[in-house]
Amino acid sequence: MENTNKKHLVLIYIPPILCASMLLLMPILTNIFGKTVGYIAGFCFYWFIFCLPTCLYICDGFTELKTIYSQKSSVKKVERSIWYIVGFMPCLATFLFVFKQFALIAGFRVLTIALLYALINGTLEEMFWRGAFNKAFKNKMFLAYIYPTIFFGIWHISLFFAKGIEYQGGFASLVGGSIFMGFLWGWVAFKTKSIKVVTAAHIISNFFAFTGLIYENWFM
Repeated sequence: MENTNKKHLVLIYIPPILCASMLLLMPILTNIFGKTVGYIAGFCFYWFIFCLPTCLYICDGFTELKTIYSQKSSVKKVERSIWYIVGFMPCLATFLFVFKQFALIAGFRVLTIALLYALINGTLEEMFWRGAFNKAFKNKMFLAYIYPTIFFGIWHISLFFAKGIEYQGGFASLVGGSIFMGFLWGWVAFKTKSIKVVTAAHIISNFFAFTGLIYENWFM
């Protein structure tokens, strides 16, 4: 019980610490190392200092990490399928508004980097923001869904202050889109108690979005 309470406290304290840290680090790193190396370094710090270690702590190591992906749910199969379909909505949006414009001009290198970035980011973000909180807080809606979703949106603010990086649609698109996707994927994960489908949707959406971001900022 004591160990469980410690894990709950870690998940409550980590999001605001993460957001504050990234808000300071991202502009500093991109200012010192440039927009490409600094941006990647910032994400590596986010992935491997915050997301992955927290998930390993909540799951008691790598061997139990698989438990973060699927838990018991009372949702029936038909309803579950509907939520899974809804979870892929952002994929269509990012395809139409970003990927469609850059798919033919981006080139193999951009597509490869975007795919690698999406695989790492989509997987680790869902493990942390959706999987870990659902595993720890189960049916407590505020702590399992609303709390992490709010900070998921806030952490994206730091990306806006990365020096030299421009985003299609600016601040509203970057942060507003992240908040929307966070609430959508968070709800699907909360209802179904699974992050398998939202992880796939997150990876696909990131691949489409990162293709445009990487091409415009690092290759043009």
